[in-house]
Amino acid sequence: MPRKDPVQPRPDVRVSLDLVIPLWNEEDVLDLLFERLGSVFSIENLERARIHSIRYIFIDDGSTDGTARLISRRIDEGWPCLLVRFSRNFGHQNAVSAGLDFTRADLVTVLDADLQDPPEVILEMVARWREGYDVVYGQRRKRKDSLLRRAGYWIFYRMVAFLADIQIPLDSGDFGLMDRKVAQKIRELPEKLRFPRGLRAWVGFRQVGVDYDRPHRQGGNSKYTLSKLYRLATDGVISSSVRPLQAAQVFGVSYLVFTVLLALLLLIRPGQFEIPPWTLLGYLLIISGNMVQIFCIYILGAYVGRTYLEVKGRPSYVVMETVGKSDPLGSDS
Repeated sequence: MPRKDPVQPRPDVRVSLDLVIPLWNEEDVLDLLFERLGSVFSIENLERARIHSIRYIFIDDGSTDGTARLISRRIDEGWPCLLVRFSRNFGHQNAVSAGLDFTRADLVTVLDADLQDPPEVILEMVARWREGYDVVYGQRRKRKDSLLRRAGYWIFYRMVAFLADIQIPLDSGDFGLMDRKVAQKIRELPEKLRFPRGLRAWVGFRQVGVDYDRPHRQGGNSKYTLSKLYRLATDGVISSSVRPLQAAQVFGVSYLVFTVLLALLLLIRPGQFEIPPWTLLGYLLIISGNMVQIFCIYILGAYVGRTYLEVKGRPSYVVMETVGKSDPLGSDS
């Protein structure tokens, strides 16, 4: 739960900034991305925002196109970039976690490479951080996408918010800014299967949202299919709450009560039914019992599977190589 106590402004602090940008086959949008980054984070804008240094941390999540080559070329041209290449595709959430592992700046921002997270909003986030907030997350007013995808995301955010034990803001993804101490606390958490936006909410601190409109992708195709969105929703709920297990308990008890009441009704008024009452009872118990068992097994399977993966202790990702500006950044404020 975010803290509600008064914030302490930081108006004159000069800071370093890391931008974590996960990538998977994004060569079609990279030129436009660098153009926007260069415009938004120009020397004049950085000076105006009192940002003394900036670094772009690109996490290449096993791309099979020319993504790594294009990033390496930009590094050769002098861009302040660090390219972290995974040995294979480990997934977007693990790429975000890796970016947090490699950041050491005063402030860290996570954004997608497809420019659906407008880089211009980051400067507004820095301004809100200067007001005293430790976490500034992007909150989508509306998104330009297909009706089916918008509906899927709408259901996803509300399902996670409803079932989570912590307060996860609606319509807020990974796009956001964190103070270094917040990123450090997230890095210290022991779990391997990570849901970064849930962990960001769990660690607390002073948090506030910044509204923005999410535009269309500027190039390439969306990497989040409906099946991946379903998996993300399942991982998000399971990692953030035990309420589904409690729901399974409620269903089990409700089924028991239903069975007892139905049996009593059949005993008291057996003549009201066209078929023998005990035959009817048997049919109802078989159908409803199977539904409850399937529901409970599904929930238990999700938790058991996640527990199995956690206890193996494997890392969330494997780095094949790093290229570019890997020196830690600190604050000289």
